[in-house]
Amino acid sequence: MKSKAYIRNIVFFILMLLSIPYYVHSSQLVTGEITSAIILQERIHLTVGDKALTNLGSKDSVIKGDIFTVTARKDVYKEKPIGKCAVTSVDAKSSICEIISSNWEIPRGSNVSLPAIYFSNEKLYPAIYKILSKSVDPFMPYDKLKISIYDIYDSQNNVTKFSENVKQEIKDVFVQKKRVKLVEPRAIQKDFLIYPEDIRNSYGLRTEVMETLAVDVFIIGSYAIENENIAFTFYKFDKYFNDEKISFQVPVGSFDVASIQDVIRPYKPVPKKEYLPCTVALKEFHYMPPKDEKRSIINHEAGRDVYKAIDLNKTNFNIISPVDFVFKLDNQSINFAGKTETPVLLTKGTHNLFASFRRGYFFNSKEPKLYVSDKHVDKEAILSIEKDSSIYIEVMLNPSFEGDNIEFKIYDVTEKKSQLLKTIIKTEAAKSIEFFKD
Repeated sequence: MKSKAYIRNIVFFILMLLSIPYYVHSSQLVTGEITSAIILQERIHLTVGDKALTNLGSKDSVIKGDIFTVTARKDVYKEKPIGKCAVTSVDAKSSICEIISSNWEIPRGSNVSLPAIYFSNEKLYPAIYKILSKSVDPFMPYDKLKISIYDIYDSQNNVTKFSENVKQEIKDVFVQKKRVKLVEPRAIQKDFLIYPEDIRNSYGLRTEVMETLAVDVFIIGSYAIENENIAFTFYKFDKYFNDEKISFQVPVGSFDVASIQDVIRPYKPVPKKEYLPCTVALKEFHYMPPKDEKRSIINHEAGRDVYKAIDLNKTNFNIISPVDFVFKLDNQSINFAGKTETPVLLTKGTHNLFASFRRGYFFNSKEPKLYVSDKHVDKEAILSIEKDSSIYIEVMLNPSFEGDNIEFKIYDVTEKKSQLLKTIIKTEAAKSIEFFKD
């Protein structure tokens, strides 16, 4: 009798285990092996810089930029790593990785492993992986990415308990990848509120969101109930403009139905912004100081620092140029990406302009930099726009020691004749600020 009771207890315990929802715990490892070398497939051993083919792929939740730990085949418990391998591309059942470190030559057939991904909804996870993979693919494998996962709305643009649960599930998966850093939008701007269709249909809003949050990737989504399925639509925006729409369906029965109807943040209308085109142009001047001025320049840079004066005097510089240029519009840095002009978007109202550079010292050519000043030259201005305009902002940098080192020239190019906007000088806190008004 006791043995029958014991067996019944064992069976009951097993059934209880089977009834528990399925989770993959992040302390577990997904393990595969290096199957061959890329280029020279007959090579038996690999070292730093070599690329290898592995049998781990998207089926194993591998993404571009993952770092595999490499261990010997005999190391069953993965206790003695012999190297690391960075994933450069991923297919369904395989991936290519580059050896980035090794204690010694890595034999073909060595094991590669990485932490398994934790998830709580196996029906939803394949779609989350797809969003994650598409988010990282446009970037280099070594890039650390700032990603913002915004709200998910129902068909009436409400945020529900269900949509919050889905968003949390997405964040829980994303954060397990070491190259991803999540950025919370409302931690940066409390009144931040946008809807999927608004950002999808407005280049200006898209640009403003990416610049305000200073992220590499921005994700927003919506869902609607269609028959027995929940139809999801996600929009992925990135700084390289590889924007994508990602759609999928999941059976309604995979979720708590009550949470789908539980509205926790109802729709709130957002006034649409009108964006004005603007171009910011950079104009750099270079200064060739006469010999009799060099001593005063060295004194200006070094002050009482004798060693700095000696170092600068040794350079025998004959050209001074602006370096480390920074331009900010409303406290957001504008990246010129090596060009002399860049487009930005403005709205009507008041905008803050800020420019800064340091003096670089050279001899005959722009490379190498012989010395860079530790003193920053900066200037601030205020631009007020009250009518429809197309604005052209010219930022002029002059590294000499006379006159204005930074000058803003602002034009309204919608007029038939380029017209300099009226300049008013304001003084605030003992600092002169230029004020431009149309």
